[in-house]
Amino acid sequence: MQRKRKPGFKMRVFVDSSTLIALARIGKLDMLRTVFNEIFITTTIQEEIIKEKSPDIEAFEEAINQWIRVIDFKGKPAELKKYGLDSGEASLFLAVKPHDRLILDEANARRFAEAKGLKFTGLIGLIVAAVRTKRLTVDGALEIITKLATGDFRVSTELYLWAREEIERNC
Repeated sequence: MQRKRKPGFKMRVFVDSSTLIALARIGKLDMLRTVFNEIFITTTIQEEIIKEKSPDIEAFEEAINQWIRVIDFKGKPAELKKYGLDSGEASLFLAVKPHDRLILDEANARRFAEAKGLKFTGLIGLIVAAVRTKRLTVDGALEIITKLATGDFRVSTELYLWAREEIERNC
């Protein structure tokens, strides 16, 4: 049975730094805006993505407070490190509510989200879902996953081939 949502209810989408950095490096950070309109990060994630000498800093600074919303969180990220989470991931778990969604790619973070009953997906799964819902074109999605796979984003051959097949199925 689905719970009734209050009028004006809005699910927030929280994104980890690895997803943001991977998309910025291939010039596709705006893909998140296309799919979600706005996303949320924590102050810790903001610190991770905006570092001196980062080639992506300009893209992030442009997006922050435009369509990337930065929020604070309560709690101590260090307390979640025992679960194999880095500070950014831990801050997301301290900020997220049960009805929110997380975009996570690290195995420890995904296991933790699953154990907590939270909704999550990875970047590749997000791209496939965006094609299915017509928020991304087939050609655009294929370009993104190919650039990710040939860059420094960790994606297995099996996952890449699955994503290509799923995306091409929507032609």
